[in-house]
Amino acid sequence: MKSVSDKLDLGSGCSIATVEAKIKEALVKLENYNKLKFQTAAAMTEFEQIEKELARLSKQILLGAAMKYDNDSKEYEMVGGVRTSDRRRSRPQIETPATPVTVSA
Repeated sequence: MKSVSDKLDLGSGCSIATVEAKIKEALVKLENYNKLKFQTAAAMTEFEQIEKELARLSKQILLGAAMKYDNDSKEYEMVGGVRTSDRRRSRPQIETPATPVTVSA
């Protein structure tokens, strides 16, 4: 637009000043968006770190309860473990040979 005229005004809000103001507004919004995006990513990283620490702590609690009370005790179960007597063992899958399909003519 500036190549036509520095003060070009086509009416209905179509002037160089209006366009430049909207561009500046868009840049401010984009900058705010990028800041929020960065803050969200940083918060997610912090959350994931705490989540890993909680998982490690949970493992330590289960190991401590297993050492102190045995892993088949009600205390072990109370802190979130599954008692060895309550574990279900998976049965081995027996593969049956596929039966051939016969086509009658």
